[in-house]
Amino acid sequence: MKSLGLALGGGGLRGLAHIGVLQVLEDNNINVAMVSGTSIGSVIGSLYACGYTAYEIEDIVLSLKPADYLDYNIGGILWYIAGLLVPGVKAHLNGIIKGCKLEKLMYRLTEGKNLADIKMPLSIIACDIDTGLEVVFTNSIKLVSVNRIIVINNALISEAVRCSSAIPATFVPKKFNGRQMVDGGVKTMVPVWIQKFMGADYILAVNLGQKEYTSPVSGIPQIVSRTINILTYETSDTEEKLFADMLLFPRVEDVDLDDLGKAREIIKQGKLSMKKKIPELKRALKQ
Repeated sequence: MKSLGLALGGGGLRGLAHIGVLQVLEDNNINVAMVSGTSIGSVIGSLYACGYTAYEIEDIVLSLKPADYLDYNIGGILWYIAGLLVPGVKAHLNGIIKGCKLEKLMYRLTEGKNLADIKMPLSIIACDIDTGLEVVFTNSIKLVSVNRIIVINNALISEAVRCSSAIPATFVPKKFNGRQMVDGGVKTMVPVWIQKFMGADYILAVNLGQKEYTSPVSGIPQIVSRTINILTYETSDTEEKLFADMLLFPRVEDVDLDDLGKAREIIKQGKLSMKKKIPELKRALKQ
């Protein structure tokens, strides 16, 4: 059998569709040899790489409340407003969500593991917003820093996920080793290329974006997320055509970061998209 590499794209809570994709793979006894993830893809991918089954990940998600992973930057917002109103007061607002709760949640779920502590090859994508460099957190020894790509092998999985999930203007950037990290989707929305360096024989990519949208957006998180998706779609499309052997587009519309009520339906859409491709995938992996 060919080794299967799974590239999980970013897209906020729409990324819960990744759980459905993994469930169908498990139901069909298809082994994932390695995983790469951006943003929400890094959340789901890292939990899977740590040994959780897809059904266990679903149980975790369904047990969560928005307050478990969203901590609004009230103090920062008030200080920023004061800077606008009071002469002499200077304040910058780097994000409306601090991101500390998300990092602590991932630390607990991954039991404080470092990248080096897990056996499954895992790569998590982030971006250094100050330099524009793409940052790859990975336990794969096949990767080295080249050109405008920085490779980091020594980091807590929770730190890497926090860096990769820092949606610009929504989450406060994560400071790591002197770098100011933001969402990996700024550079690579669907981390397909890295699977080639990780050694995957066959690459399955899950893209949560789309060419056209029918639903309107409102609020900073949705507007920023939609903007990033639009800006990066063409780049992701090119990368996927070059490197992906199979591409999935779960039919999931925009959803707020706190709208966990739609979790079951989003997971269902991931399952439906994967089920349609299972016969083709099985044939391809045996060739």
